[in-house]
Amino acid sequence: MAKPNPFTPKSGWEPHVFVGREKEIEFFKKKLAEAIRGRCDHFLILGDWGIGKTALLKEFKKIAQENKYLTSLISIGQYKEGSPFIDGVKELIEQISLKLPINIAKLKAFTKKMNMLGIQILGSGFQFSKRVESMNPQPFLLTALSDIWRDLQSKTEVIVVLLDDVQHFSPISGIFTILKNVLSDEEIVKKTKFLFILSCTPAEWMQFLRKHHPIGRYFTPRLSLKQLSKEETLRVINEILLDSGVTFDPVIKERVFEYTGGHPYELQLLCSNLYDNQIGGKVTEEVWKVSLQETLNSLGEILFDSLYEEASPKERELLCIMARYIKPLSSKEVTSKLRKHMPEFPFSNTGTYLNRLVSKGLLKKRGRGIFSLPDRMFKEYILLRVE
Repeated sequence: MAKPNPFTPKSGWEPHVFVGREKEIEFFKKKLAEAIRGRCDHFLILGDWGIGKTALLKEFKKIAQENKYLTSLISIGQYKEGSPFIDGVKELIEQISLKLPINIAKLKAFTKKMNMLGIQILGSGFQFSKRVESMNPQPFLLTALSDIWRDLQSKTEVIVVLLDDVQHFSPISGIFTILKNVLSDEEIVKKTKFLFILSCTPAEWMQFLRKHHPIGRYFTPRLSLKQLSKEETLRVINEILLDSGVTFDPVIKERVFEYTGGHPYELQLLCSNLYDNQIGGKVTEEVWKVSLQETLNSLGEILFDSLYEEASPKERELLCIMARYIKPLSSKEVTSKLRKHMPEFPFSNTGTYLNRLVSKGLLKKRGRGIFSLPDRMFKEYILLRVE
C-alpha cells in the first residue's frame, strides 16, 4: 500500500533526503573549523530560484547544532523602497536573538542601555520603540552583536548566523556595507566568533555589487549552486521512494532528469505529481503526460506566467520559435527559423528582441551569439501555452 507522498514540492520545505552538495558541506565544515580557531571567514551562497539554497542552509544548521554550536537561521523579509537601514538592523537583531538561548539575567546591563534607547529585551527577543528609528544603525548593530556574544560565549565556541534570501534587502541594500563594517570592526573580530553565511540570487547580488562594490571583496568566497547531476537526481528519487510502496519505471526516472535537468524544485514537483498519479503503486508511461501538465500548470502559477507576461507579442513569437528546437540557436539560425514559420516577423530587429529576452531572464546567452531557453520545463511550458 502506498504511503503519503514523500516528495516536498514547496519552496523552503526540507527534503526527506539530502543528496549531493558534498563539496559545499565540506567547505562549510572547513569554515566552521576556521571560525572556532578565531578566523571567521563569512561567505555567500549564490543560486537561482528553487536551486536549493534554503535546503543547504538548513543542512548547515543541522551540522552545526549536531556539534553543539549555536545557530540562528533567518529568512529576510520584504522591504519597501525608502525603508530606513535601521529597519533591517532591527530585524537582524530581533531574529538572531529569537533563535538563540539569550540569558536575560546576564543582559541586565545591556537591557538598561537599550531601554535608554527605547528598546526592551523580553523573553521572546527585542522590542523597539520609535526612538530607535533616529539611531545610527552601525554602532547599534555592533553593540547588539557584542552583547549577544558576551552572554552566550560560555555555551558555544562559535555562533553561526545564516541569512537566507538577502535579495529582499534590495530596497535597503546599503545594509550590506553596514554589516561588512560591523563584522570587520576590531570589537567583533577580536572579541567574538560569529560566522555569517548569506544566500542570494546571482542577479540581485550583481545589483548590490554595482551599488556597493566593496562588499564583493568582503563576502567571499562564494558558493554557486548548480543543478544536481544525473547520478544525484536518480539517487534522490530512489532514496525518497524507499519503503514508500510506490515504484517508478526506469524510463520515468530517466525522463525526470531529462526534463528537469536536476533542478531540485522542479524535480520534487514533477515527482510529487507522478507519485500522486500512480496506479497500483506503479508510475509508468501511462501517467507521464498528465503529471507533466500538472507540473507545468503549477510552475506557471509560481513563476512562468509572470515571466512570460513580461514578453511583448513579438518577443513571444520568438520564444515560440526557440521552444520548437532542442539545441541552442545562433542569431542567424533564429532569423532563418522565423522566415520559415513567421514570414511577417521584422527580421531586422531579431538581435534586439533576443537581447531584450536575455535581459528579462527569458533567454540565456550560451556563447557569442548563441541563445537558448533557460531550461526544458520552460520550453514545455511555452509549447503548452501556444497549443
